[in-house]
Formats: sequence, C-alpha cells, structure tokens
Amino acid sequence: MAKLFGFSIDDQENKSKGIVSPVPPNNEDGSDYYLSSGFYGQYVDIEGVFRTEFDIVKKYRDMSLHPECDTAIEHVVNEAIVSDLNDSPVEIDLDNLQIGASLKKVIRQEFKYVKDLLEFDKKSHEIFRNWYVDGKLHYHKVIDLEKPDEGIK
Repeated sequence: MAKLFGFSIDDQENKSKGIVSPVPPNNEDGSDYYLSSGFYGQYVDIEGVFRTEFDIVKKYRDMSLHPECDTAIEHVVNEAIVSDLNDSPVEIDLDNLQIGASLKKVIRQEFKYVKDLLEFDKKSHEIFRNWYVDGKLHYHKVIDLEKPDEGIK
C-alpha cells in the first residue's frame, strides 16, 4: 500500500461513501448581505477596530453595496472580463513551453476540465467581481473517496 498526500492507493474498497467536504456550502448569490436603510455612509477606521480579516472583508462587501462603489466596481469588471457568447474569457498559452505536443494537449484538456468545473465561461463576471471586492477567493478541492482516480469533483 502506497501513501501520497494522505491518500492511499490500494485494492480494498473500505473507504467512506460519496464526496465529503469539511467546508459548508457557500452562499454564492450574496443574499445575506444587505443594507437596512436607504441612507449610505461609511467611516474611516482610524483606531484599528478591525481585528480579523473577516471584519475587513465584511466592510469591503458593505462598501460595495453603495451605488457609487457598485458602479465603479462594475466598470472595472466589465473592462477586465470580455462578455462574448462565442469565446471564453481565458485561455492557456503554451507556445513558449518546451514540451511535446501530446503533453500540451493533455494540459489544455485539464485546463478546460477545471474551467468547466468552475463554470467559468458562465460565471466569470461573478467570480472576478467577488475576487475584486474580497481581495481573494478560496476554492476547496474535493475528491470522491470512493473513486479517487476520477480526480477533482
């Protein structure tokens, strides 16, 4: 039995059922962020009240709800992401990579597979906007414990 990164490769089928993730589902539509009144206002944190990164990200999300900030963010996102129904907003360029054509083909197939997992062609505007507002994105790679040879789910 061989072990690599905590996974073992053996012939026994004694693994748990299905795909298991320790991370709870993400609310991607952002419906839990709202302003409670019709008045908008922000303040500068001179005293350093924000102690955690979560507080800062929440503040950025609150600021992005203001109409002026929302318009500015939309301008940036629209300039960064090309909205074309016939073309993908990203592609991989392997022209300067000194490897064989067959390996380049495999890399392109895997790149397309990951893009399809993320539904990047459909959700690229949302993904870029969330990254722009939050300053980062986290993705959790989940592997089916029953069928690890199928790769990332």
